Amino acid sequence: MGKTIHKIEHEEEIGIVEAVWYSAASQEDLKQALSFGLMVHEQTHCPYRLEDITSLSGLWADLGAWLEEDWLPCACRAGIRYVAYIASLSSSGEAAGAAHPLDSIGSLIEVRFFTDRENALNWLKNKQTGGL
Repeated sequence: MGKTIHKIEHEEEIGIVEAVWYSAASQEDLKQALSFGLMVHEQTHCPYRLEDITSLSGLWADLGAWLEEDWLPCACRAGIRYVAYIASLSSSGEAAGAAHPLDSIGSLIEVRFFTDRENALNWLKNKQTGGL
């Protein structure tokens, strides 16, 4: 059995799907984990996703085309509309942000990067209430 690289669960009480990444991951590991995460959104119909990538190191830069061509259409069909990333500015978080095809994703899914969980959750909660 391989090591756990991430945990994803539907936090029903706060209305988000939360993914926490724990360690280094290969490109194939990242693809499998991101694809599995789409199933959680399909089952829960939850449009809000929180991604904690502060401990993740991996080959994000190599995923740009896959994210845009494969993951993004599936994410839209799964109902994802808002994604808040928690990333350390000195970690792979910057690399992950740079690797995301933000022009394409941003036109279909609203994405924001934060350095702490509280601000990321507040942004998602604000989106849930329509900014009220």
